[in-house]
Amino acid sequence: MHGQVYAFVILVCFMFLELTCAFTATSIPKICKRYVFPTSSSKFATRRNENECISEIPIILDCNFPDDFIESKAWGRYPILLRNAFSKEATALINQQNEEEELDVEWPSWSEVMDLASDDEAESRLITHIPSKDDSWELELGPIENLQMNHEDRKWTVLVNDVDRFSPSLSEWICRRFDMIPQWRRDDAQISLSDLGGGIGAHCDDFSVFLIQMNGTRQWEVGKRKISSKEELEGHVPDIDVRILNFWDQEEGLNLTKKFILEPGDALYLPPRYGHKGTAVSDGCMTLSVGLRAPSAKEMMTRLSDDIVDSIEGKFMARYQDPDLLDGEFDNRNCIDDVVRNKAKQLLRNAVEEILEDENRFDSFFGKLVTESKRMRFDYPISLDTLNVDEKKDLGAWGDPETAIEAVRDGDGFLFTAEGLSWAYSILGGSDDKLTRTFSKSSHQMFLFS
Repeated sequence: MHGQVYAFVILVCFMFLELTCAFTATSIPKICKRYVFPTSSSKFATRRNENECISEIPIILDCNFPDDFIESKAWGRYPILLRNAFSKEATALINQQNEEEELDVEWPSWSEVMDLASDDEAESRLITHIPSKDDSWELELGPIENLQMNHEDRKWTVLVNDVDRFSPSLSEWICRRFDMIPQWRRDDAQISLSDLGGGIGAHCDDFSVFLIQMNGTRQWEVGKRKISSKEELEGHVPDIDVRILNFWDQEEGLNLTKKFILEPGDALYLPPRYGHKGTAVSDGCMTLSVGLRAPSAKEMMTRLSDDIVDSIEGKFMARYQDPDLLDGEFDNRNCIDDVVRNKAKQLLRNAVEEILEDENRFDSFFGKLVTESKRMRFDYPISLDTLNVDEKKDLGAWGDPETAIEAVRDGDGFLFTAEGLSWAYSILGGSDDKLTRTFSKSSHQMFLFS
């Protein structure tokens, strides 16, 4: 009798496992048929454990970007490796550099990036280190004119920010290939050049980033968990100019990292706060980083406080009042009690809510914040204010913002975003004409009707 019961229990367990496997297989999106998980784990929908540590980092083979990436649901959730996502662009760049002839290449070449690193209008850095010595990292700010590559035992990496501002073809390529991401979420295009062994050490970023291998090969060590800002601040190598995580070896020892080798055309997507460490495993290593910005509550509060400094009206001008101060007993007059505390809180709450509920004011505050450039070029784009009257007349309708907007509305021209600058717009409700407010940079806003 007992044997029959055991047999029945075993049979039920097998049936349950079979149903579970069938459910798991049918619940995985179709794209997952082309996913590769480095271990035997195949549960696509349950990668995270209770400690918010992913079990494995998935790989898409022969990625059709951006469709496959979008379908993976990795955006903002977990790292993912995209094989051959940009192989066409990488092949064109490599052919141009090897054959030394003009081809239709959208990515800048090694020599073009090096020239930009020596330009005083660009932001560039030279980072060197001695392998296996965490305290050997050194930083040199650009322009980098007399770059000495023969460092003997030191490995080097050159970083250039905002390359898309100086390369119209790269700027247009990013707008086209990453058009699924709003303009105001885009930060900049950074390109790194490294010799064999070069890198910038283990670190984490506050934003999402696509790390695209342009030329050569690079090994990436990717963390399987998010690292908090506090943990990063308390756990970086002290007394050096580069912020390097000092506990990365421990992460490796706990199997909390995964290594990948990226070939030209491969890309690695990382959400915010996932640690990573890149090391060139060949000479001529070029990596393009497409960064995606996102404001923090701290940044918004800081900017909001800056914007209200010049306020002369509204609830931010209200002051704490207590006309009933002397009406009661005079005990504990130095105490900040619940009545005082609640009055102060309400005063601040009313002021903040006034901005949050005013669409015009909030759009202006938020739109300027998310489209401003982190690295300002004061002469770019050229402002109409720098032109004299005759020069403005020579431009015709384009010499005045109002007539330029009218020309666009009449179909006589179009708006084009200057290379590397973000823009955004908001649609205001309650208007038959759909009043639209467009923002670009921190000091500019336009009004359009559609």
